[in-house]
Amino acid sequence: MRSAILTALALFVGALTAGVLISKHLATRHAAELAGREEAWEAERAALEEALGRMREEALIVPAPVPALLPVTNGMPAQLSSAEIIVRLIELSSGASAQTPVGQREIVYWLEELAIRGPSALPAIQEFLQRYEDVELDTSAVSGKGIGTRLPAAFLFPPSLRFGLFDVAQRIGGEQAEVILTEALNQTGRGLEVAYLTRALQELAPDRHRAAALKVAHRLLSQPGPQSSSRLDRNHRDHLYAVLLFYQDTSYAAVAQTQVLGADGQPDRGAIRYLQRSLGAQAVPLAAQTYHDPRLTNSAAREPFARLALTFAGADPRATEFYAETINDPALTPNHRRNLIEDLNQDGFADPKNLTANDLPLIENRIELIEKLAPSALDDANAAAFQEAYKDLLMMQSKITGQPPGQP
Repeated sequence: MRSAILTALALFVGALTAGVLISKHLATRHAAELAGREEAWEAERAALEEALGRMREEALIVPAPVPALLPVTNGMPAQLSSAEIIVRLIELSSGASAQTPVGQREIVYWLEELAIRGPSALPAIQEFLQRYEDVELDTSAVSGKGIGTRLPAAFLFPPSLRFGLFDVAQRIGGEQAEVILTEALNQTGRGLEVAYLTRALQELAPDRHRAAALKVAHRLLSQPGPQSSSRLDRNHRDHLYAVLLFYQDTSYAAVAQTQVLGADGQPDRGAIRYLQRSLGAQAVPLAAQTYHDPRLTNSAAREPFARLALTFAGADPRATEFYAETINDPALTPNHRRNLIEDLNQDGFADPKNLTANDLPLIENRIELIEKLAPSALDDANAAAFQEAYKDLLMMQSKITGQPPGQP
């Protein structure tokens, strides 16, 4: 019995000793691993701090300051009211920064902030527009020689602050936005604004504001244009006539016939386009009469009336006769005559790039017209233009008929 107890005690002491030894070994190994990890982390941290230090030195990294014009609360910019945003927009638009990419991005940012606020921003917008103040921004998009018959679409960057706010009001939408834009339409004396607001209101409420837009356009067309050097007024009357054409309004045709020549004796291209679109070939006699007006003293002034004839040449006998007269008129420059002949392949066609069988009669009539006129061409410029137009018309004929083109 005693022997068994001694044996058990020996086994217990041995097990205890082994456990202590194992525990010490594990503790030693864990301490070594922990020390290695700490050493690696210290090395990594030192490398990161060194790299960050180099970046700060090289890139001159400094904390971005809060804009001075924004009120600050607890270290963060406070939210501006809609009226304060418009004040900020006026400041930005009036400063030199409006001509820089950074300044323009900030202007767009604040306009978007107004749009995000929705109807709550409309009273402040209305208050500004009613003052009929403005600040010009990027007018390059509206400074071309002419605008054709199109109403201006939304701008990537507005030509003025008023246009930016027109866009915001339209995007917010609703009855109050319509009221604001209608007020601006009735108030403005600028053709570009009338055209832009016509489109905006049409998109908000189709045809609801047709009568108002036409009334304003008629009124402004009956008055002298703005005496302004601004690019926003460069195509004042063209924009107003574009409104009439947009709504297919022919009620102004009788007045427009008296306005094809301005007080300065220069052609009103907007009136000519309007009569061409609204009266069709019936406008040709007026164009022929005006073409011989003694106030037209140069080729550039006569060319728009000759181009009206070109539109209907080959489709209307009077237009064809008048057109033949103009391209053989030595008073027109060779360049104007050449363009009038070469453009037989485009003017007068609904869509020259997508021809149909309906275009074939006009193509064939113009081919015959060239065959008749080319042998007695006025000069080399006309002869070369006839050759070019004839080749193009034969190709157009071939596309429709599927037959190989004839020889020019």
